[in-house]
Amino acid sequence: MRNVLEIQDLRVAFEAPRGIIRAVEGVSLSVAEGECLALVGESGCGKSVTSLASLRLLDTSQAIVRTDKHLLCGEEISGLSEKRMQELRGCKAAMIFQDALSALNPVMTVGRQIDEIFLRHTKLSKKEARERSISALTAVGIPDAAARYRSYPHELSGGMRQRVLIAMAFACEPELIIADEPTTALDVTIQAQILELLRRMREERGTALLLISHDLSVVASIADRIAVMYSGRIVEQAPARELLIAPRHPYTRGLLSAVVRLDDNAERFTQIPGTLPDPADKPKGCCFAPRCAHALECCKEKMPRLIEVSHGHFVRCCLNGGEGLV
Repeated sequence: MRNVLEIQDLRVAFEAPRGIIRAVEGVSLSVAEGECLALVGESGCGKSVTSLASLRLLDTSQAIVRTDKHLLCGEEISGLSEKRMQELRGCKAAMIFQDALSALNPVMTVGRQIDEIFLRHTKLSKKEARERSISALTAVGIPDAAARYRSYPHELSGGMRQRVLIAMAFACEPELIIADEPTTALDVTIQAQILELLRRMREERGTALLLISHDLSVVASIADRIAVMYSGRIVEQAPARELLIAPRHPYTRGLLSAVVRLDDNAERFTQIPGTLPDPADKPKGCCFAPRCAHALECCKEKMPRLIEVSHGHFVRCCLNGGEGLV
């Protein structure tokens, strides 16, 4: 099966008065046709920076981006012009941002904003674009789509605005959708509806999905594979079911323990002690070692390698034999 996104050794850094901020360090990932890969981790671990870099949406005047390989729908994009990237974005790949109210233009109706996608990437007339936009709104479950077509973003609820972003992303039926925390600030009922909508749209259209989230419980029902990120690196990656049932990295276990379950009689939340390390002053060895109850002496001295512990299951941990990254 062909990969619609393939990245090898992605590194992203930002210059700041207090030093170089190493946001992403050596991330490699791929998403195949029709597959859902979930990228999870705490806020600040580098997930959103990775997603923005995937579509070359980072401001190169501020960010230093390096990668050995960066294929989007079979095309190496690291050296492409911005004009060509604009042709690919929306047509071959699209993004659903986490804050719909900020992502949408407040002085344009939602219908006009969807129209722009069709007018930019297809040869449709304005009338045809309007018809397709209304159909797109209907497809994502917005009632009375013709009326909502004329609405401004502030006139819609948070769930409706998120559906508009999904309609925009799927408008030209791209091969890849990147959804960056698409359920943020929504109540649990609307979250479930948005995730079900993404699952249905992906299955109906065969679109690949890179889903960014801080919550393993959110991605459990939709992801085929899960990659866990910590302090700019992938620390564990495996098929979703295997990772959820038999996690190998202490950080992954900590994230799973923090998920609230209805059958859990514990009176207090389980949490991972401490916080993420300063990206401008990371520890010498494993970045998770200061928070890990099982840390060995070697964890503080050497960055573990990402090794395959079983078929398709990769872990970066000294406890799993991954000692000694050069």
